[in-house]
Amino acid sequence: MESRNGGASSEGFLIPVSESSDVFQSKILAPLQSAYLYEESKQFFRYKSAVLVKNPDLENKYEAFRAGKRNAGYSEDDLKETYCFLLFEDGSKANALGEMGVISGNSTCTTLGDPTKGVYISMYSDCLDLNRWYHGKSGYIAIIKLTKGKVRKVAENYTQNFTEPTVGFDCHVSEQLPSVSAKTSSFLAFERTQFYIYELLQDGSSGTSQSPSAACPFAIVSFSYMDTKASPVPQQRSEVKKQGK
Repeated sequence: MESRNGGASSEGFLIPVSESSDVFQSKILAPLQSAYLYEESKQFFRYKSAVLVKNPDLENKYEAFRAGKRNAGYSEDDLKETYCFLLFEDGSKANALGEMGVISGNSTCTTLGDPTKGVYISMYSDCLDLNRWYHGKSGYIAIIKLTKGKVRKVAENYTQNFTEPTVGFDCHVSEQLPSVSAKTSSFLAFERTQFYIYELLQDGSSGTSQSPSAACPFAIVSFSYMDTKASPVPQQRSEVKKQGK
């Protein structure tokens, strides 16, 4: 994958995947293409070089989380695995997931909880930014394997008095999530289709883990968005809140 030079410490955890391989088609393209909100995304996204993330420490932590929750009586629905997504413009920052996992403070989104106490991850592979996609947009999408655990629906909070992680739950989602459709603007769709994942520490404190065990990086793929009917948007006009900054 282009830009691995910027992430030397993570390189050992990243396994290149050929675009012609079955793994690329079934393990990388399939979750991306099955998680579109907008119909036109099927035409406009182009996926190129990819890597699988193979970090035994992160994978063991993820499996230990699942085993612990199963022993605690979580239902199979609570333990259902899904894929979710993060957008990066910088390949080295995307690759750093291979070593560190998804770290709190990864997003400027604040509507579901304090971003310093959990991580925000997108449900849809084409709702990764507040901005609309434009012709020529490119970057990196991280595919994250997620066990949501117990999910609480919360009202979107636009104040600086952030919603706290909820004891007895592992994830917040927006109460407005059911209202999202292919007709929803990219701005609202982005905010309303976030998972806010947190992990309360078991030491009796009110602290949270910097990297919640419920989210495990799976793969990173470079992409471009090619809508030839649309005019390119100058980069400086598109610089608003972005995941992965």
